[in-house]
Amino acid sequence: MPETPDITLDEVRERVRLAGLPIPDSRLSLVRGFLLNALRPIRALDSRAVRTVEPAVTFDPKGEIPGGEARS
Repeated sequence: MPETPDITLDEVRERVRLAGLPIPDSRLSLVRGFLLNALRPIRALDSRAVRTVEPAVTFDPKGEIPGGEARS
């Protein structure tokens, strides 16, 4: 399996900015470590080995049933 790509501090800054979180620059290396640890199991997963189930589940926040009436 290929080596896990590293996350740079610039990528962490961009993620923090996009999330709108008030994280000071002095804490970015700590956040980077948390992010690397959180993503490690996901990156180690071989998605080709996971059996897909069809059809995919969908969610409608209005409560409408496909081909039917809306729930009340």
